[in-house]
Amino acid sequence: MMKKKLMIAGITGVVTLGGAFGVSAVAGDNQWKSEEVKVSQKEAESIATDEVKKLTINKVEKDNDDNQYYYEIDGKTEDGKEVEVDVDAITGEVIKVDRDEEEKSDDDSDQQAAENLKVPKEEAEKIAKEKSAGEIVEVEVDDGNYEIELKDDTHEYDVTVNGQTGEVIESEKEKE
Repeated sequence: MMKKKLMIAGITGVVTLGGAFGVSAVAGDNQWKSEEVKVSQKEAESIATDEVKKLTINKVEKDNDDNQYYYEIDGKTEDGKEVEVDVDAITGEVIKVDRDEEEKSDDDSDQQAAENLKVPKEEAEKIAKEKSAGEIVEVEVDDGNYEIELKDDTHEYDVTVNGQTGEVIESEKEKE
């Protein structure tokens, strides 16, 4: 009888410990220690609203990708378009701006030919260079947008420019 009680207590202890570990692993996934970052959430939100004018913030998440701490800020512009802005939690630098375009109908989903674009390639390249550092290594047209890749000594930049309006739809910066 004593062995059964010890065995049950041991199993209960393992289940309890395992459950506590599971909860802390889930709860601690997106949490940072304040000494790990230099930019507060409030500062990151301000940086995002400076980057995207008239942004209404809906959600802010803390994220860590390959030891790069950043805030993922989701919101909407005044015209209702969804935007995601990633702000580096150590430097305050905007890492990525992703603007969701309106859904296209099946008739519009065919890739537009380059000659149908209102923004010339040279203008799109100029816009991309203003948005990021580095030299242009590739320019493609996809679904009516210019997808421009730039590189410098330490980073790769991907900038998507709307071929009709010249608006930067997405910009992303990654370490090489």
